[in-house]
Amino acid sequence: MDGSEGTLYLECLFPYFFVEQKHGWSGVQARIPTYLGIQDVSKRSAEFILSLDAIDMVLESQRVDSAITLIEADWKNVERNISDIATRAGILVRGIPKKPNSAWQREGLVSLEVDSGSGWTSLDDEINRLASELEEQTAQRLTSVGEAAPEIEESLSLNQDRATHLSIVLSSAIEDWEQAKKQVQSLELRIEALEEDLRKHKDAALLQRLGATGGYGLPDETCPTCGQSLPDGFDITDYPLTIEDNISHLDKELTTFRSMQLDASRVAEISQVRVFRLREEMGGLRATIRSQKDALINPSSLPDAAKLAQRLRAEERLTALRGIRDSIESSIDELDSLAATWQQNKEALAALRRRELTAADEVKIRSLKESLTSQLEAYGFRSLEPQSIDVSPKTYRPNHEGFDLGFDLSASDMIRVIWSYLFSFMEVSREFQTNHPQLLIFDEPRQQEAARFSFQQLLKRAAENGAAGSQVIFATSEEEDDLTSMLMGLPHQMTSVPRGEKLIRPRA
Repeated sequence: MDGSEGTLYLECLFPYFFVEQKHGWSGVQARIPTYLGIQDVSKRSAEFILSLDAIDMVLESQRVDSAITLIEADWKNVERNISDIATRAGILVRGIPKKPNSAWQREGLVSLEVDSGSGWTSLDDEINRLASELEEQTAQRLTSVGEAAPEIEESLSLNQDRATHLSIVLSSAIEDWEQAKKQVQSLELRIEALEEDLRKHKDAALLQRLGATGGYGLPDETCPTCGQSLPDGFDITDYPLTIEDNISHLDKELTTFRSMQLDASRVAEISQVRVFRLREEMGGLRATIRSQKDALINPSSLPDAAKLAQRLRAEERLTALRGIRDSIESSIDELDSLAATWQQNKEALAALRRRELTAADEVKIRSLKESLTSQLEAYGFRSLEPQSIDVSPKTYRPNHEGFDLGFDLSASDMIRVIWSYLFSFMEVSREFQTNHPQLLIFDEPRQQEAARFSFQQLLKRAAENGAAGSQVIFATSEEEDDLTSMLMGLPHQMTSVPRGEKLIRPRA
């Protein structure tokens, strides 16, 4: 069930070889274990026993499907890594989906943007702007503190005003971010409530389809949502929505709220990036103010340390942005590789699922059906026309008009189906090379008081299989004289155990 490969245990195979009395006759393969974590365990067991080519295709499909799951997990990790790196640097990454898809292409979809103060601009444009500014600063002569004092004082005043304004903007941005996160949380709670409501309505619809007659009104004038009583004077319509109408309405609501959640999450992400960018800018501005204040108290003959510090910070910012861009581009290259591999695996999986049974498998399934129907006719099967019974190429179980045989059969005819189905596996396995051990054990096969004629035909079929090299063992409490007359002329061995004694006893 977790996508890994495991062992097809003997417990999964033995229901095809041994039917015990207590539960084994309650249905076709009634004792197939479901606790071993094997997907479609009954189908896998039948494929192995009949040695069908289909099992190889199933294994290959599961391996490809597991590979797709691993690729999607790798994609999610890379996408999260890109988002973390970009967010810390105040960079907004647009166009990367949460999982790979066939429409993925980096050109025209993926963009890296930064908040330049006047809006979002391309990361490449921002790097080019910083490089140009740095080049201009480098070309300028580094003046002394005395020469640059008036300019430093004017710049300091402007930077202090700018820091005050930036502090207000940052506070507003943080508030917007918090509001966006609350909006996302609110929508998540709303979606969770709608999903729960939709599940309950679908359960009610299922109960209604199964024949439930209970009412769905408002008992004791109590609101079914909040549990509060409805005061007198509240008029409730005589024409409420049906369960199907409610399901349709809830589906549409869920679609709307999920779209709103995606939009709100994107807004929260943009707000977070903007807060990180403003914090970085505020840190740089405060460092500039400190260096300008320090410069004004330095001797006049010293170089302008504020200008030098500003130039160094610009270099650091430029180097950091280039490094982050290279890192993100490298991760996007990895996404390109993952997307290509994902697409190849998707196409391979689709091709595998389109493949039908091989010719050899079809011959085995056809032989299984022929053996099954011939036995049903011999045993006196009456609930349906025996020739209308088929063996499903998808489940390998007996069915009628596409539905598994079950409640539409009489109890005795279900027993006849179990006889026929298990014997057909044995007989097909003698005709073809398979993994059947040619062993079949029935504990009290004459269940549901099956007709004497039917049971006699079963004994005859068992004797024929035994004579052909198989081993068939019946344990029955039929009267010995009656059993002897039914076995007359048939090759067999019978061991009689007196009443009150055990077939297996402690050693003396």
